[in-house]
Amino acid sequence: MDPLDKALLWELFGNARVSFQDLAKKYQQSFNTIKNRVNKLEKAGVIQEYTIELSMAMLDLEELNVVITTEGSENMNTLLEQIGSHRQVRYFYRSGTNRYAGSAFVTGTADFFELKRNLESLESVLKVEIHPITVFVPDAPPESKVRSPGRKVTFSHNQLRVLRCLNDDVRMSISDIARYTDLTPRRVSKILKELREGGGVHFTMRMNYLALGDVELEYIIRYDDRKTSPKEIIEWAYNQYAQDFWHAVTLLDEPTVVVTLLTNDVTRIKEITGRIREIPFVKSVTDYLIPQQHRGGHYKDPTQHRLDELFKEAGL
Repeated sequence: MDPLDKALLWELFGNARVSFQDLAKKYQQSFNTIKNRVNKLEKAGVIQEYTIELSMAMLDLEELNVVITTEGSENMNTLLEQIGSHRQVRYFYRSGTNRYAGSAFVTGTADFFELKRNLESLESVLKVEIHPITVFVPDAPPESKVRSPGRKVTFSHNQLRVLRCLNDDVRMSISDIARYTDLTPRRVSKILKELREGGGVHFTMRMNYLALGDVELEYIIRYDDRKTSPKEIIEWAYNQYAQDFWHAVTLLDEPTVVVTLLTNDVTRIKEITGRIREIPFVKSVTDYLIPQQHRGGHYKDPTQHRLDELFKEAGL
């Protein structure tokens, strides 16, 4: 993927209903260029599906970074399936010989310890680390779920009627939504704006960003928090590797930043590691190369169950 592909992915991740016209204007490209780029990403399987997700605030959830260390003799696919079977787990991947990492949702302290206890009980697992995080994605629009946990809101009946349509097809046209709901197109447009700006729901998509053959490079950077900040380190990485930069995660309970780059040139990993080590106040750098086959693909989102409850309560 080139920088335009990556930017389009984060735009659609942040607002799956954004028009090709708006994207063409923002990135100074023709309508057909944007349309063809998105079609290419869809056909390649990078864009897997367009969907809606309730915000973390609506679901009372916190997203956490999870790292598992094993004894190294386990079957990778079997362990990834076992990890992915736990209800809190969002996705997981193998990042090293005996290291697995991913993301999970929890609600409160009891849920946190249940997740930790269940993962620690798996055969060959030696250690489980769980960290609260913040995520930095430079190309994500302001309303994107990676920028904010959203807000807890109460949906009106008409908003739920529109969401019922979007649940089937988040990119459904305003005219089709109006026809299915018996609302006027003007009213539908207003409701869509309310939903997008309200913070209770995200129009988003799910992706496999390695489907075009790029390789994920992950750099775990530990720094001296008395002399620098995660913001400074992330800005350096973004300025140095803007073409490859995908996202960065800051661990909130320890001075560590995880920077992820996408590239088709795996020979660069050691050179990049060396340059990061030269940054003042960086204590250590650990690099991982994560090919497609090491990703577990256990994607979960608790949205659908809660949406079904809301639709049922509204008689929809």
